[in-house]
Amino acid sequence: MPQPSSLPMLTAGRTDIGRTRSRNEDSFGISGEAGLALVCDGMGGHAGGDVASRTAAEAIIDFVSEFQGTSIAPTGQTDAVAVADVGVANAVSVVRSAVQLANQRLLELNRGRGFPDGRGMGTTVVGLCRVDPGDRLVAFHAGDSRLYRLRDGDLRQLTRDHSLYQHWLDQGGRGPAPQRNIILRALGTTPDVDPEVGVHAVRPGDLFLLCSDGLTGMLPDERIAAVLRTVPPHGLDEACERLIALANERGGHDNITVVLARFVDSVQGA
Repeated sequence: MPQPSSLPMLTAGRTDIGRTRSRNEDSFGISGEAGLALVCDGMGGHAGGDVASRTAAEAIIDFVSEFQGTSIAPTGQTDAVAVADVGVANAVSVVRSAVQLANQRLLELNRGRGFPDGRGMGTTVVGLCRVDPGDRLVAFHAGDSRLYRLRDGDLRQLTRDHSLYQHWLDQGGRGPAPQRNIILRALGTTPDVDPEVGVHAVRPGDLFLLCSDGLTGMLPDERIAAVLRTVPPHGLDEACERLIALANERGGHDNITVVLARFVDSVQGA
């Protein structure tokens, strides 16, 4: 049986220092060949948040680019559905290993600078990795950088923040609200970091947004959705710039990073 083909993925990304910060600690990465896009939001200030985000992004992209497609399927497995399922399992395994490798590199950098575990630089991460072949993607994240999907005009958040504030909401929001920037899961802070991973079906026309909290802290979801609903198939660069401009108009209190990935049919992608 023929293997399922993958939808072409169009991508664009932008990062901005914002209006109040003295340095940009965000990083993003895109690999069209690997079908990978990610955003990292560094933490640590003078301890090296910018180094952490850049190191993590590069480590994840390099690892996925090298090992994506490594087969774990039993010999002789050729059924199209089975091949697609193996592709998902491969992608999940590869992104988990990539994130864990990035975490280990940050721990080594922190220890080399004399920081004990839990101190020094760290970073959030959110990413998507296209499953090839097939019509699904693997989403992964640690921290409060987010992944959204716009489908048929409806914007849906696909990740759940690993933050004390989100935990407070999940517990019913009783008592005083904690600060929104207290992160419960991030790279570089503990020896074992397990990214949250999800698998999502992809349809032609789906538009995915990956972003740091510098965007979502300034713009409500409905304002973001209003911008994304107007994006033409090849207008991703302009949409990134528009979202960043709007966040800066609202104050730009943090670094702002936006990556867009649209899945198209072969005609649109040509």
